[in-house]
Amino acid sequence: MIRIKTPICSIIAACLLSFSCSNKSKAPVPAMIDTIPTMVMQIQKCSKLYTTEYKIHKIVTHNDKVSLKGILFNKEYKIDMPLSSRRIAIPMDATIKSYIDFTNFSKSNIRKKGKKIEIVLPDPHISLTSTKINHKDIKRDVAFLRQDFSDAELSSYEQQGRDAIIASIPSMGITETARQSAASVIIPIITQMGYSEKDITITFRKDFTFQDYNKLIDKTTVEHEKNK
Repeated sequence: MIRIKTPICSIIAACLLSFSCSNKSKAPVPAMIDTIPTMVMQIQKCSKLYTTEYKIHKIVTHNDKVSLKGILFNKEYKIDMPLSSRRIAIPMDATIKSYIDFTNFSKSNIRKKGKKIEIVLPDPHISLTSTKINHKDIKRDVAFLRQDFSDAELSSYEQQGRDAIIASIPSMGITETARQSAASVIIPIITQMGYSEKDITITFRKDFTFQDYNKLIDKTTVEHEKNK
């Protein structure tokens, strides 16, 4: 049985944003000309815009006992054997990052109506960039009659811990943080082209559901690092 204890989560939002785009122009472009191509070009310069970084600490726990099971007088029974319990607590640190890739940003991402302009962001990408087990701080209690946890069992518990971290991502509010962080970068680009900030809206194409996150999370980025 695997239990994930309450995470201690530290969020660093938009810490890299100020270095992500290369829009250096100070002179505003008159709003009466067609600014859309220029706007597309400037937003594309943001390239891969990292918006959020989460530091997560979890403790994966497991315990089991050897039990004697059977049927006596047509009744089932289960008796825990003495000196047969095992317990383990595995500390795990993980880093989750989200980014928006503007490489393929185009005019189709821009909706303009009069003075109003809406920027539809590409779908965010979420990656579990690292997980780290502090093997020196693993706590275990193995009863006299039991064998110690095998390497295969430890690997299985660690994998379940990573899976639990990934499963918790939808509840972290990553997409909303990504939208706000992207807005803080994109809105100044647009205002320099003559638009009023109150007329600018930054959105995603939809509100993402828990099911959508399976497509947004890049599970191939997981790196399992062991302390030496």
